[in-house]
Amino acid sequence: MPTSIRTGLYTPKFGNSDQMDVPEIYIDAEVFQIYDENDDLLVQVTYEEMRGIMAIMAAEQEKRHLFIKAKIGNN
Repeated sequence: MPTSIRTGLYTPKFGNSDQMDVPEIYIDAEVFQIYDENDDLLVQVTYEEMRGIMAIMAAEQEKRHLFIKAKIGNN
């Protein structure tokens, strides 16, 4: 069953930066989509794409953790 939620206020990085937006997120079994207040589609991501993004994020965190651990080991 699809779900729609509203998130908190945010200032967009592009466009009119003095205006706060409340995006709506639509979630179903295939994708999730983010719409702005004018119901314009901003982002659409499939779950396969999200898994790839999360894997990259985890690798970046692990790389940072190993870098910090190496720095501590050298001191």
